Amino acid sequence: MAATIDVDLGRRFYMLGVIHRDERNRALLRQWIAGIGPDVVTLEFTNYGLMFRKENREIYKKRIDEIAKKLKNVKRSYNEAAKGDLESFINMPDEYEIVSEYCAERQIPFYLIDMDLFSYLKLRDTEELFDAGNIERLLTEKDAGNGYGEAAMARLFFKSGLKGVPYDDEMYVRDRYMADRLSLLMKHSPEKRFLHITGWRHLEDPHGLYAPLNPLKVFPYG
Repeated sequence: MAATIDVDLGRRFYMLGVIHRDERNRALLRQWIAGIGPDVVTLEFTNYGLMFRKENREIYKKRIDEIAKKLKNVKRSYNEAAKGDLESFINMPDEYEIVSEYCAERQIPFYLIDMDLFSYLKLRDTEELFDAGNIERLLTEKDAGNGYGEAAMARLFFKSGLKGVPYDDEMYVRDRYMADRLSLLMKHSPEKRFLHITGWRHLEDPHGLYAPLNPLKVFPYG
């Protein structure tokens, strides 16, 4: 379902499926974006999520650092991977920073096309999540995350066809919304080559929402 070979530059619409917060993204995304050479780039990210991080990431990062320093001062160990996961939640996604830089350098359009509503619903409890007590608990849990579970699920899906997380109603609503926005953009610029960067799960598209746009799907991790 997804290509892992050299791209067909004769195509007009590409979907690049990424594993969010994967440490390989910076190198891989630069390589694949340059190889495709899009005229327009869209991203599965929201304007609400962008503004939320711009306004709050330094506040929460300072809080995380203060708790980590407190634990160190009382000689309590904490999980560096968990600290990294917490920071990645409030940092700008690598995808956004890489695409923003690429498009600015080449002066080409870049659109955030995901739904603000779901972004708001996911972020509205962030203050509770980043309460000092919760940060300390998350940093000191034995099984605090390392982010590799997502990569393992992605490999199983593309290599073996196994599904770890079901394609739910929220995914359907968001994909329908993004496919509609892409359709309008492509009609407005019929001569342009489009690249849509999205989470790898959206490549499944079981309802064929992106099918009318004839996408070439790329999963760049091999």
